[in-house]
Amino acid sequence: MTQWYLVLAAFVTGAFVPLQLVFNGQLGGVTRNAFTASLIVFLTGALVLAVLVAVTRPSLPSVTELVQAPPTVWLGGLIATGYIIAIVVITPKLGVGLTTSLILVGQLCMALALDHFGAFGNAQHNLGIGRAVGLTLMVAGIVNIKAY
Repeated sequence: MTQWYLVLAAFVTGAFVPLQLVFNGQLGGVTRNAFTASLIVFLTGALVLAVLVAVTRPSLPSVTELVQAPPTVWLGGLIATGYIIAIVVITPKLGVGLTTSLILVGQLCMALALDHFGAFGNAQHNLGIGRAVGLTLMVAGIVNIKAY
C-alpha cells in the first residue's frame, strides 16, 4: 500500500472521535448548556486555526471566489455545529461506545449513499452486496453494544 500514511492518519483521526465525545460532554456538564459548550469548542478551534494560518501563510481566496463558490461549501460549518451540539447532549446520556457506534454507522450510511449516487461530483461506487453486508454487520454490532 503506497499511501499507508493516509490510512494511518485516517485511523488515528477516527481514534480521536471518542475522545472528542468525552471532552465535549464534560464541557457540556461544566457549562450546563450545549450551545455554550459548542461555542467554546468552536472558539478554541478558531484560535488554533488562526495561529496555523498565520504561521503557514497559505494563499487565501478572494471575496469574489468565495461568493462564486457553490452554496454547499458553507454547509460543512452548519453540519459541524449540529454535530458538536449533538455530542454534547447525547454522549452523557448514551455513553461513549454507543454514541460513537451510532455516529459511525450514520456516517457509513451517508457515505454509501453518496458513493452509490456519485453525489456532489464524487466518483460513483455502486452499493453492492459486500458493502450492504458490511453495513449490516455494523448495525448488528450496535445492537450488541446496546444489549450489553
